[in-house]
Amino acid sequence: MIDLKNLVKNNYSELILFSIIFLFFFQMLSDLGERIYNYALLGLEPTLHILALLFLFSSIALLFFRKAISDKILFIVGELIIVSRLIEPLLKGEALLILAGISVSCFLIFFPALFTRSKNREQQTGIILGVSLAIAVAMSILFRTVNSTIDVSIYNWFQIIGWVLGILATLMLIGMLLQGEKSDQKKTTTEESPAKFGKILLLALGLSSVFIVIWFTFISPTVISRWTEGNYIGIIVGVLVMLTLFIVGMILKPDLMNAIKSWMLWAWNGLFAVSLTLTIMIHQIIPNYGLFFPDNPAAYPIVAIPTTLAHHIPLVLMILLSPIIYIDFILLSRELLKIKPKPAKVGGSFALGAGLYIVIMIFMQVLPNVWGYLRPISTGFRDLYWLAFLIPGLFVTLSIILVKKNTMKFEKTARELKSKSIILTIIGLIFLGTVVGALVTNPHPGTPDEGKTSLIIMTYNIREGVNNSGEKNYDGQLELIRSVDPDILALQECDPARIGGGNSDVVRYFANKLNMFSYRGPKTVANTYGTAILSKYPITNVAAFFMFSTHQQIGTTQAQITFNSTLTFNVFSNHPAAKTPEAKVYQIEEILSRTVGLENVLLMGDFNFRPYSESYNITVATLEDSWEQRWLSVAATRIDHIFLSPGMTVLDAVYIEKGHSDHPAYWIEIQL
Repeated sequence: MIDLKNLVKNNYSELILFSIIFLFFFQMLSDLGERIYNYALLGLEPTLHILALLFLFSSIALLFFRKAISDKILFIVGELIIVSRLIEPLLKGEALLILAGISVSCFLIFFPALFTRSKNREQQTGIILGVSLAIAVAMSILFRTVNSTIDVSIYNWFQIIGWVLGILATLMLIGMLLQGEKSDQKKTTTEESPAKFGKILLLALGLSSVFIVIWFTFISPTVISRWTEGNYIGIIVGVLVMLTLFIVGMILKPDLMNAIKSWMLWAWNGLFAVSLTLTIMIHQIIPNYGLFFPDNPAAYPIVAIPTTLAHHIPLVLMILLSPIIYIDFILLSRELLKIKPKPAKVGGSFALGAGLYIVIMIFMQVLPNVWGYLRPISTGFRDLYWLAFLIPGLFVTLSIILVKKNTMKFEKTARELKSKSIILTIIGLIFLGTVVGALVTNPHPGTPDEGKTSLIIMTYNIREGVNNSGEKNYDGQLELIRSVDPDILALQECDPARIGGGNSDVVRYFANKLNMFSYRGPKTVANTYGTAILSKYPITNVAAFFMFSTHQQIGTTQAQITFNSTLTFNVFSNHPAAKTPEAKVYQIEEILSRTVGLENVLLMGDFNFRPYSESYNITVATLEDSWEQRWLSVAATRIDHIFLSPGMTVLDAVYIEKGHSDHPAYWIEIQL
């Protein structure tokens, strides 16, 4: 019979264990951040769900341990990470939020506890942690790419992927427990003088900064694409190439790192931090005003600067320099492992350097998008989205100063890595699968029937892909859109390609699933609620422009769509919002100024004004209300509208009242 105990013990792999644990951590951290935002902040009035942030302070539990954490306790905590992750996608509502929180909180106990129990294997363990982190990021990119930015391993029946990984991680945890049976009695051969709390705290800040940069940036490259309007597939390939080079180098030739001097390491980190920040800042530049939107209504509308090749220079540098974050992770882990801190010290350090720090960084990323709603705190964060990336970049650079020269030696550290060929094969398959997945899911619109005599036009405020209950509902909204089968689709509140939306890209998801052309207007770095245009016909002459704002930045998407090579529509997807009648008038006048002299205008969106209001009357003085044109009366309670150039014939007009968003979908059929 097979001796399962010896089989597991002999095939135990820290690399497999940590790769899966890191992956599960990022998945659950992403879900936790998304659920807190959806439940506590999406309604723009904070609710008690925000208390779920307390899960991030779980490292405090280590304060109650005076001795090193045993393998049995680590096994229990590690298994809770896994079990919570596997059950979480099966749940809804607050239960989902709680399970994601439990998984994240257990990781924030498990990971710091590792540093209290090293058996003089700092160099080997450090490199395993760094390579495992890189493999976890590669798996995250794969799982998101093959399902159009939604992680396939937590989606529908594909959850079997997560269960397979969970079972594998459980076996590795058992192997860790069995390995511990024969190593618990070993004593360390060297003892360093107790490290000061300040050093441990700074090392914890450095490690947490690596997690933050990865979460904010790399686990879902669509985030980078939406910052920059860069080529989605090109960005995925670039990030994966650098990940692969790092992993291959660390497995086959880690001693190459010995050529890097301390000053080179600091310079590399500094350049990465600067290039990451500039990748965002350069796309936030406002013509004539720099990085900050003006408060003068006369300055608007402001047309966003078109993206040029020069704008992509920081992006390319950031991707090329990105392996430094994994090298940093190795070095910081080694330095902390050498200290062998007591549980109380490492627990306190991670409670502050991970828990409190991550909470602060979450708000620094979210507040620029809701700067007018959480006064007075949020107001100061307007236009400071880039700051949430500069700070972790600087913390990593500063923490590297604590790394000693002997920590930077890489001789013979990879000799104990098992099955190098298997690891390289796996990373090769991940690379190939991701590229193929990106190519297959990328939309390839065909040529629609040009013999059509009418077009279906639709506008839909999708509330960031979330329904009234705060649940992500991309597929429910997609089903509604498919039932209408629009030729041209305008979306509003479609900006979730950031941590508040789980780093998913609803515009890309819809465009891929519907096989339509798309243009997502204002870049996410502008911190608008997002507007987009999708079409069965080619989209050209695109532009994004901004209107005056009193409490949130307003952006509109503009494009031309040509039908049958002769008939061109000027399409606008719009979502203005203001707290005063004066501001609403400013906004609609600014929008209408962009339609002057244009033919076949389709101005649609969530206008946040009702018929017979001053803004409505200003609009229908220039354009026609499609509902009134079809039904000879106005939809008196509606704020979602489609306005048309005079002379266009509306054959039908329908509001769809369904709970897939907090807005109805509105579609019309126009005669060609």
